[in-house]
Amino acid sequence: MNPLHLDTQQLLTFLAVAESGSFSAAATKLHVSQPAVSKRLAQLEERLGFRLFDRLGQRVVLTYRGEQLLPAVREVQSCLDDIVAAAEVSGETLSGRLALSLSHYAGLHLLPQVLERFSEHYPEVLLDLSFHDSERAIEQVALGESALAYATLPPRLDDRVRTRVLWEETMQPVVAERHCPSGRPPTLDRIGKRLPLILPAEATSTRMAIDRWLDDRRLLPPAIIEINQLDSIAVLAATGVGWAVLPTTLQREGLVRLECGNGVLPTRRLGRIEAVGRARNPLAEAFMAMVEGHGED
Repeated sequence: MNPLHLDTQQLLTFLAVAESGSFSAAATKLHVSQPAVSKRLAQLEERLGFRLFDRLGQRVVLTYRGEQLLPAVREVQSCLDDIVAAAEVSGETLSGRLALSLSHYAGLHLLPQVLERFSEHYPEVLLDLSFHDSERAIEQVALGESALAYATLPPRLDDRVRTRVLWEETMQPVVAERHCPSGRPPTLDRIGKRLPLILPAEATSTRMAIDRWLDDRRLLPPAIIEINQLDSIAVLAATGVGWAVLPTTLQREGLVRLECGNGVLPTRRLGRIEAVGRARNPLAEAFMAMVEGHGED
């Protein structure tokens, strides 16, 4: 099939129905009549040569071929948003309010320089920042409360959002220096079975990555101490009450790395989160570009 024969309006109508779950909701979102939605879909199905939805009473459900097509159409939407945003930004002085949701770690350790540069470069833009656990930051974007989030990415994505990986971190087991009387780093097995493990809260992405790693090593600590923020975990680990698993950015003075042998260390991914189906505004585009440009400096 010649891609020039595909109609963008029909593709975006397909996307609206797939994301809303009904013809009437899609019609409302697109500001057209329900018969217009039905007509566009019928024309698209005719051009593609297969059915996109099963009609089940008042509901519509994607067919197998429709599910295969959906990711590609979402990319089309994203590209069209980029075109519109680029046109709006060109030659314009940016102003207004940009709501960002940041995990504590991303906001305090990965983005401070970007936030400073952005506020200097765009003084007319109000940065409305909110700091949360990664899971809550992602939820704020999904609900439309924030334009973007930067946080630890979960292993399974909410279908209301799309993500881009910007940072990958290896987590390192550490313990306070006072547990190294010989001056040599103790082994993970010895410390891990003797001291409590200080961990982020259950159900967080970082906690799940560490839990999988512990299972792979068949390591069962004698006790678990839970604290939400990694900065607080680093402070407590330095007191010697337990050991921790931290990114290299938080391996502060007073902590030493545990000897793990040749085993694989836990990893996590952090990055950008955007809402599916929401047009990128010029302020968000400018911030994204600065974040990714900063990584190339």
